Amino acid sequence: MPMQYFTPDDLTPSERTLYLIRQLAYNYKVCKNSDNQNIVACLN
Repeated sequence: MPMQYFTPDDLTPSERTLYLIRQLAYNYKVCKNSDNQNIVACLN
């Protein structure tokens, strides 16, 4: 019998945690310059 995958409801992040992740994802940008190096920028 194959193993069943499940996600318990106890491990769902709170709305505050999700908001923080969304803000970081919105403000954190990675760009490449002409030398193909990554440039990290945090926009406020």
